[in-house]
Amino acid sequence: MILEMKPVQKVAIAASVLLLILEIPIPYLASPEWTVVVTDETGRPLPRIPVLLSYENYSVETRNHEIELFTGSDGRVIFPAHKRKALILSRIYYTARSAMELAHASFGPNASVLVSADGREGSVNSPDGTVYFWKGYPDRVTSTIVARSRE
Repeated sequence: MILEMKPVQKVAIAASVLLLILEIPIPYLASPEWTVVVTDETGRPLPRIPVLLSYENYSVETRNHEIELFTGSDGRVIFPAHKRKALILSRIYYTARSAMELAHASFGPNASVLVSADGREGSVNSPDGTVYFWKGYPDRVTSTIVARSRE
């Protein structure tokens, strides 16, 4: 039957199948389950401090997401994992769009947490002292933020 079709019909069927494939949603982890403990410079847990989780997947969107939660009496807050879906077509579009930024291009998921309140600020730092950004793995992160006085 396919062999008897005209070339135009074959192209139309192939294009239809391709469009259907491009519309398949693929799940991904947008941000991990992130446990954060906030302390002062002496290591004492700080209760009722707002912690901001910021995340975005540069390969599927141009929108940053922010969630603010407050630490409990033990200085701890747990952000649940955020799972999303993106169409294959969206992934192609946003990856290409990000690539147009050349040297400033960013790809894939990215998340960070920080504290800035009550005259204190801090973020999770990598071993080299720079701000730690989650880049798609692991699925769970546990971090301590030392909220230092802004003075």
